[in-house]
Amino acid sequence: MRIALISCTSKKKGYKCKAAELYSESARFVLAYEYAKKTCDEVYILSAKYGLISEYEVIEPYNETLRDKSKADRKAWSLNVLVSIQKKFSLDNDEYLILAGNVYIEYLLPYLDKYELPLKGQRIGNWIPVLRSLLGKDRIDSEENDCHIIHSIFNGMQRLSWHDINTIPFSNGIYIMFETGEKYAGMDRIVRIGTHRADNNLKERLRDHFVRRNADGSIFRKNIGRAILHKSNDPYEAVWELNTSNAAVREANTELIDIDYENEIETIISNYLQSHISFICFEVDTMAERLRLEKGLIALLNNSADYYSSQSWLGRYSPKAEIVNSGLWNVQGLNGIPLTKKEIEKIKCIVEGVHKASISHSNMSINIDEKMKERSNEQVKKNFISAVPGNSTTRVGIAEIKGFIAEFLEKFREKGKDYVDIVSGDIHREMKLRNKMPSVCSAMYQMMKSNDEILSATPSGKSSTIKIRYYL
Repeated sequence: MRIALISCTSKKKGYKCKAAELYSESARFVLAYEYAKKTCDEVYILSAKYGLISEYEVIEPYNETLRDKSKADRKAWSLNVLVSIQKKFSLDNDEYLILAGNVYIEYLLPYLDKYELPLKGQRIGNWIPVLRSLLGKDRIDSEENDCHIIHSIFNGMQRLSWHDINTIPFSNGIYIMFETGEKYAGMDRIVRIGTHRADNNLKERLRDHFVRRNADGSIFRKNIGRAILHKSNDPYEAVWELNTSNAAVREANTELIDIDYENEIETIISNYLQSHISFICFEVDTMAERLRLEKGLIALLNNSADYYSSQSWLGRYSPKAEIVNSGLWNVQGLNGIPLTKKEIEKIKCIVEGVHKASISHSNMSINIDEKMKERSNEQVKKNFISAVPGNSTTRVGIAEIKGFIAEFLEKFREKGKDYVDIVSGDIHREMKLRNKMPSVCSAMYQMMKSNDEILSATPSGKSSTIKIRYYL
């Protein structure tokens, strides 16, 4: 295992929060943290006050430095850190990436068998350019990280309010929410990410949040209510925690439940959501992909050092530590696997048509026109077409198009091909479709796996020249 040890910094947030957020006031720490996250399995911080702490540990700000401590105190501090390391890792077998000055490591190194010191011999004023070089960065500090890219994508989409739910042109997807007053890098900050499990339920899920006054049917409403009650030290918070949609719970707590007051709270929640929350959403057809992208987005934001809420954010009053510390109205998925670069690229193509071609010539390229001519079983295509009511291909849906593509890919998989390049216009033509190019492109994006590549796209992302390489 490879463990990163990063020294704390004098610049800190002025409030209690995750360690990674607390030190993110320092550009030096942000770069060191980013390098550590890219190259190590675990990230820990060497704190002058707290010793060895996890990046996720919630701590109070402090004004303390090892430089002000005596030699004896530094030795004692180092011993405490070594004991903490030994409880979690191996001093002999694990590898340590150390991004810290000599005062932090002088009494640690003799006990570590395998370690790397990328900043060795560098003056502290030189750390930022060295770290930027290690990261391959020669741009300014505002360079986009993945969190910034995601915010840029979603801030560029048409913003919706609760009035617009019925106008959403698709029924399966992911929604991204923003809250009045919350900012990130000059953009509106994402405060919640959500989706739905049941197919064709996107609009109903949004109505659960914004319209239906039943917090037990929406964890988002439940959490908004928790924060509102907790902020005002309302003793009814304990009752609010009950799941009153359960008949047995409701019956057992009849004397505690105040229906009139709960209706009043529900009204306050609805008013807050409808006046403070806006959202965007994008189409994702399959449940498995919806859940993966939702969790990946949540984890990406939560694991970004420069992502955090304002001090006035309502979520800071939540009794849920996960909400307070993450800056999200999400509790599940915070420490999951963040989106990969390819998944971010895929989202770009779905919602904006932004692309970054990554063309590999290591395998034999197959032209789709030639491949279509090789098809020995034209009946499969005819079956898809004839299956549509009225034999009208204009009524073919995304599911039929995906089925057509899946069968096509399977045919070439059986032939032992490494990959197939498919162009949207060819699919549209082969299926004899009319005015269905957006559906064809959506189907093609949804058929992509994590290692597939977009070879060609356009600003709309929905043209006849979209070209995707599917690895078989």
